[in-house]
Amino acid sequence: MSNKTKLRVALLAIAVLVFILGSTVFDFGQLFRDTRSQFESLGWAGPVIFALIYGALGALAAPTGLVELIAGAIFGFWTGSAAVLVGALIAANIGFVCGRWLARDWVSSKVNSNRLAQQIEAAVEQRGFWITVLIRLSPAVPFNLTSYVLGASTIRWTTFLVATVLGMLPIKLFLIWLGASGQKLLGATNPAEWGTNEWLLYGGGLVATIVVVVLIGWTVARTSRRVLREAEQQRGD
Repeated sequence: MSNKTKLRVALLAIAVLVFILGSTVFDFGQLFRDTRSQFESLGWAGPVIFALIYGALGALAAPTGLVELIAGAIFGFWTGSAAVLVGALIAANIGFVCGRWLARDWVSSKVNSNRLAQQIEAAVEQRGFWITVLIRLSPAVPFNLTSYVLGASTIRWTTFLVATVLGMLPIKLFLIWLGASGQKLLGATNPAEWGTNEWLLYGGGLVATIVVVVLIGWTVARTSRRVLREAEQQRGD
């Protein structure tokens, strides 16, 4: 196990521990219900405000995976998907504009000091559209960081936009679905009263889905890392 993998496992364990300890002090369920009620009371403006919040977080390169789960749980799959995708496009375009025009020198300096950013830039310049889709699809490459790097590259804005949409849909839609499914599941049934059949149907099905998605993500991540390394080597040659 690599040091990076050990660090990720340790951070995950710490996050779980903090959540467990925090749940003994705070009523997370009530906090969530209050948050959902606040957004629902805003009507059509609720998803719009959520999308703007998501876009701001993405523009700051903050992790947004948890936000996507929350979107599904608050708004349901369809409205949550619209809010997240609009917010993600706002964040992606802010990063692109900064990398291309507003802060090009600063972004270029960061690219030159970051090996992953250099690999992304080299791969995009060599392979264009489909490598951009693969990078967006890969959980191993930070989504928000990539927008700045792509802005500093030679990729066209239309290519960037279409590849971003295609690449981000699978992971983001899955996380939104997961949030929406978890909320519907808890609202429709009482896990304390589940028998063997219910656990197999609900719990087993959900776990199986997550395992399949994780395996696919792991495969895509390995492929993207290999492609990025090859692009870096070809640029060096």
